[in-house]
Amino acid sequence: MKILLFLLVFLLFSGCTSQKSELSRPNGSSAGENARAVVSGAACWEGPSISRIEEEALSQNGIHPYVQQLLQTAANDLIEPEMSEYDRVKAAFDYMIIHTAIEEPEGLSLWRVHGGGDQPIPFLEQRALSPLRFGVGMCEDYAAALTLLLREMGLEAEYVPGLTYSAEGNLVDHAWTMVKIDEVWYHLDSQLEDNISRRGSVRYKYFLRGDATLSASHRWGQNLIDSGLLTAKQNAEIAQRWLTPSCPQDYPRPDRSAIPDGAALDLEGIKREAEKEIAAWEAENGPLPEMELNTTPPVFGLEGYGPADEG
Repeated sequence: MKILLFLLVFLLFSGCTSQKSELSRPNGSSAGENARAVVSGAACWEGPSISRIEEEALSQNGIHPYVQQLLQTAANDLIEPEMSEYDRVKAAFDYMIIHTAIEEPEGLSLWRVHGGGDQPIPFLEQRALSPLRFGVGMCEDYAAALTLLLREMGLEAEYVPGLTYSAEGNLVDHAWTMVKIDEVWYHLDSQLEDNISRRGSVRYKYFLRGDATLSASHRWGQNLIDSGLLTAKQNAEIAQRWLTPSCPQDYPRPDRSAIPDGAALDLEGIKREAEKEIAAWEAENGPLPEMELNTTPPVFGLEGYGPADEG
């Protein structure tokens, strides 16, 4: 009897250990590889389901376990031994440009069927989901995903809401990221960098810029309050939540790098994949209750700033 009990306990703990070891890299592939498979319409998400033990372990830093799983997979794919802080930032910045396309975000409810929860997840996690899972998003999604990915890679990073100039020359609402390297803060605008990348290369025009350089094309924080462009309510929100540390200098600009050719974007395939996962969950558990997701951008809201058809 004692031998049988010992064997049962051993098998139980072996199973838990096996589940944890598989979590960081679903199906042996990276987040980018999974995203490319979905974008091309060639495969569905094959990441593991999240057990209660794994969910508790992933939630220790307060991030929803599904978003944390996506972040871990991307970070594990990018980090190499002996990477400097600069190396990690550049790897994350390049990842966003290579693996993300500028489109409306998709699959925003998927966290509800992968780990679930009774309350909406925070804005940054919600807006990071689409780029991390499907490789599509708008400026808020790029900025949220890059901010959380940098934090996952051991760096201090912040989300920045502000304004920039559209191609038509009007100021429009925008979002980007700030990161600290060797105790100095810098600006990173991965979505705008992606937007200007041409002929298969990244120029790094918006990579690790200081305040003086970025202020030629962007408004944020105290300089946005001082501009007189916003309402008193918007200025109060910036003063309370979105003032930023000083970025005193530019980092030396790296040489241009090539963008690998990717699969053609299949937005309909992405939508079908997200709908399929939700439908499978609802077939087993019943309809998802109504919930207003936390997708509204800070300061500028859903109405945005500037002409309605720009930005």
